[in-house]
Amino acid sequence: MVDHMQLLRVQNPEEFDENPEAAMGLQFGRDVQNGDLYFVIGSVVAFTALPDEFEEIGPSIRNYLQQEWHNQSLPQDTRGESFGMWLANLPKAPTLDYYRLSPRGIFRSPPWRPSTVYGHLPFETVSSDTSVFYRWEPFPVSRRITRTAKGADIAPGTFGGPPSEVSFNPTGLCAVARFALPNLMPASYRWEIQPQAGTVIYCGASVPLYGQSGGGVEVMFPDLSHNRCPIADPVVLPHL
Repeated sequence: MVDHMQLLRVQNPEEFDENPEAAMGLQFGRDVQNGDLYFVIGSVVAFTALPDEFEEIGPSIRNYLQQEWHNQSLPQDTRGESFGMWLANLPKAPTLDYYRLSPRGIFRSPPWRPSTVYGHLPFETVSSDTSVFYRWEPFPVSRRITRTAKGADIAPGTFGGPPSEVSFNPTGLCAVARFALPNLMPASYRWEIQPQAGTVIYCGASVPLYGQSGGGVEVMFPDLSHNRCPIADPVVLPHL
């Protein structure tokens, strides 16, 4: 039993950059020393995924919403610098190996255990030359999107949602509930993605998980994908 639950800085984010997400902004890592499971958020922040392992919330979570980089009026460059300083001051996580949990489910009776997820991303389609998708993240700097002057690359296994989800997710905490994320930090940074025509997309409904309601429409890009134009700075949403 540890004294409190705290956010930790991932020491090897490249390990997670190269691997698919389990849900939007979410991956899992295993402590290479003792095998403990951790949630990994945005490739850079980890916290324990084991139940009943803490007695109280640590200061990194209590003070999370007060961090300067959440300020909606900050320029993106300043926001990124502020976030970088906050991240650098987090305690280090143990060395984590990527732990794969398949994001795809099948049509069947709802499972009694979470080894498979009922009806998650059962369909496959391709994008058109006018397709637009959105992605909600908890941090102002994304490691799933590599921006360039001419376009952007979208990492394999990256989640998003269609334009219909924008009105349902006006705040960061709305996105947490609607996309059934276990990480409770508000997903308050919304990116717009315009993949090239013919990009393969998995899609389906977000089902209840981790005590969250779900109900959102989700997409996932299974392969390395390319944006047809540069990606703008994220829209900063209110938390509540």
